[in-house]
Amino acid sequence: MARFSLIIFDMDGVLADSSPCHARAYQDLWKEVGVEGPAYDSIMGRPTGEVIREIIRDLRPTSEQVELWIRFKQERARAYLQKGTVTFPDTREVLERLTASGTAIAVGTSASRDTAELLLRQIGVLPLIPVLVTSDDVGEGKPAPDTYLEALRRSGGVPDRTLVVEDSLSGLRAATAAGTWSAAVRNNLPYSDPRFLGNFPDLRSLAATIESSDR
Repeated sequence: MARFSLIIFDMDGVLADSSPCHARAYQDLWKEVGVEGPAYDSIMGRPTGEVIREIIRDLRPTSEQVELWIRFKQERARAYLQKGTVTFPDTREVLERLTASGTAIAVGTSASRDTAELLLRQIGVLPLIPVLVTSDDVGEGKPAPDTYLEALRRSGGVPDRTLVVEDSLSGLRAATAAGTWSAAVRNNLPYSDPRFLGNFPDLRSLAATIESSDR
């Protein structure tokens, strides 16, 4: 996979089938707070704190209430993640192939570090991730480029040789803003950009496409 020296993966919906757990946790929160929350598809990929502050701003909550609701959502999500099956069958296989080929790997996620490490450990790939950037590490979440710029910095990568793998429009926009190449998996997204490789049904098909283009 010589075309890209670094591949940065989003986590939820890309490496792990965890989006239903986060959607359920958000629904619990909206019910707890007493607001009509948005469809999960419209907020996926964004940091929990940013989403909550936006949705409940009309309630004029105190900073303490906001932090309480952030913890509520994160704790519910982690509880659901620990109970549910969240492993995609091709995740470990593709990460191991990339590592064996000499391609550097990183993860850039809008999840908190506690949630990200729990999930990556649960699906058995945490040791394969040398660089992990979470919402705790950046000032502004996706679609701002901060997450991927930080992953580039920590990995020593350059945008022109870096591919970001996403499943949300906010994540693809973050990749574009960071100047990297991008691709979408497991979620057919309407996105157009000169550096967008397209939509792929899974990680295996994306890896096969990259490998064939290197021959």
